Amino acid sequence: MDSKAQVSAEFFILMGFVFLIAVAFEIASIGQLNDFRLQKENDAVQDLALKLQKEVILAASVEDGYSRTFTIPASLDSINYTLTRENSSIALQSKNSMFIIQVPNSVGNLTKGTNTINKTGGVVYIN
Repeated sequence: MDSKAQVSAEFFILMGFVFLIAVAFEIASIGQLNDFRLQKENDAVQDLALKLQKEVILAASVEDGYSRTFTIPASLDSINYTLTRENSSIALQSKNSMFIIQVPNSVGNLTKGTNTINKTGGVVYIN
């Protein structure tokens, strides 16, 4: 009878130990998952900022008469962000990330949704 009780006690001790290891692994995984999510958000914001910069640089470098329509998404993979433009820079900011990039001088503002960029008389016009 004592050996059955000992086996049962050892089993519960072992299961408790395995449970503690599983909890410790889960805690470590949550930290890494959060870091991955933050990196993904930062990369998405930076990628959009660089695409917008390329659009304005392209318009500034071509001949007069250039016109292009493109769309800026309302969110980046369910990441909400704000888009602002001041002087010769574009700033994209999300909850955990911000990216500011320089662009050539232009007239107008970029907005979420459909945008038209054109060059007339040596000046780049946005929307």
